[in-house]
Amino acid sequence: MLKKTQMTTPRLSEAVASFPRGLKVELDNTIMMFISGTASVGPKGESCHPGDFHAQAMHTYKNIQSLLEEQNASFKDIVKFTIYLKDMKKDYDNLNKARDLFFQEIGFTRQTIPASTCVQASLCREELLIEIEAIAMVPKRSS
Repeated sequence: MLKKTQMTTPRLSEAVASFPRGLKVELDNTIMMFISGTASVGPKGESCHPGDFHAQAMHTYKNIQSLLEEQNASFKDIVKFTIYLKDMKKDYDNLNKARDLFFQEIGFTRQTIPASTCVQASLCREELLIEIEAIAMVPKRSS
């Protein structure tokens, strides 16, 4: 039987979500972390930065970073992103700019960035412009 643990962070409210913010699954030698669709949402469940794509993208990345850090993991453990944009035509270039900036801040290079898929989708709140889910893999450390 797999050991599964819900992931949380003080940056995101658990009270307003009907799903876990992430799920940590322990395998023999690896821990996989499946981060649910995450957006520019604050600790009380409020949408942050309405109308500002760059600020929403950066806030979303920080929320994901916080979820990882609560599990002693980091962005460098992410192997796959799925990014949902409300308006691909309008914001795909903005996504690339925000992503490049954030990845530069955390030290990613072209050789170390995770796989990524980007799709246009209706998001759960009208004011949200971007949502990201991620998969991370961490080697299990000996106890």
